[in-house]
Amino acid sequence: MEESGIGPDKARQVADGELDTGWTACVDHDQHPITGEACQVTFLDCFHCGNCLVTRDHLPRLLALLDALAQRRRELAEEVWWPRYGPAWVAIRQDILAKFTPAELQHAQAEKPHDALLDLIENPCELP
Repeated sequence: MEESGIGPDKARQVADGELDTGWTACVDHDQHPITGEACQVTFLDCFHCGNCLVTRDHLPRLLALLDALAQRRRELAEEVWWPRYGPAWVAIRQDILAKFTPAELQHAQAEKPHDALLDLIENPCELP
C-alpha cells in the first residue's frame, strides 16, 4: 500500500471485486499487517485488520451478515455468541456502518442477499 492509501492497481482490483472476501475486500491477503505472513484468520476477523477495505458494494452483504448474527444470537448462549461473533458485530455496527450515509444504508438494505454466507466460517459440529 502507498502512504496515501492503496495504489491505482489495487483500487481497480477493489472496484472490480477481485479482492473480495466473504463480506469485505482484502488489499493484501499475502501479507498480514501484524505478522507479515499470509493471512490465517477467519473472515470474521477481517473487520479488525488493516488490510480490510469496505466499499458501498459490500454493504448489502454486511447487512445480511448482521441479520445472520442476530439469528445466531437467538440460538446460542451469550457466553458462546459474544466471543465468537461479538467483535465482528461491534466492528460492523460501530466502525463500518457509521461511515456510510442513511441513503447508502437504505439502498444496501434493499439489495441485501438472502444468504449471509455465515457458513463460510462455521464448523458444522459447533452449530446448535
